[in-house]
Amino acid sequence: MSDIFREVDEEVRQEQITTFLKRYGKYLAVVITLVIIGVAGYRYLEDQKQRQHAGMGDSFVAATDLASKGDTDQARAKFAALAKEDPDESYGLLSRFRIAELLAESKDRKGARTAYDEIAADSGVADVYRDLAALYSASLGLEEGGGADLAKRLDKMDDADNPWHLSVMELKGLNQYKMGQRDAAKTTFRTLFDAAPEQSGFKGRSAEMLAVLGVPSSELAKKN
Repeated sequence: MSDIFREVDEEVRQEQITTFLKRYGKYLAVVITLVIIGVAGYRYLEDQKQRQHAGMGDSFVAATDLASKGDTDQARAKFAALAKEDPDESYGLLSRFRIAELLAESKDRKGARTAYDEIAADSGVADVYRDLAALYSASLGLEEGGGADLAKRLDKMDDADNPWHLSVMELKGLNQYKMGQRDAAKTTFRTLFDAAPEQSGFKGRSAEMLAVLGVPSSELAKKN
């Protein structure tokens, strides 16, 4: 008896499915088709993105090779093309940094600082890279002689949350030293020495500058 009920129940279920498909089948077909197209489209776009990324990587390597061989004009042209294609991410952003670097190497500090400042002001770029660009620009400012304007700029960057904080402190101390502010420079380098990790370049360089400023190594060992 139970088998008969199971067969009837199965027939009813099949009939319901058939009726459902007749009534809504065309709509299901459209939905399924759209899902398939969506998945296929996503995979296509991802594949294209990966291919584009790989192509940009090859172009970046080629531009880097040109730069290493001294063909800076061609290298900058290739970097500029990459930067235009993808200015805020990956190889495009790296290309913007390389353009600024090549300008600095060619002694065009003004052009290099402008290039770095443009990155630093670009809201589409991650903060860590904007801060790095600002740091590079500031270092070029120090090479140009430093001064009060650079001091103001470094003060704005002197934030413990800045991932390049120790580098900012070092530039700040060097600028103070160049400006003849020996006591301020001594305080900055003392703070840097205490904050820097052991065996780091910051620790060694700040100790050297403190020695220049008349702070004996014995005092550093005693206070640290």
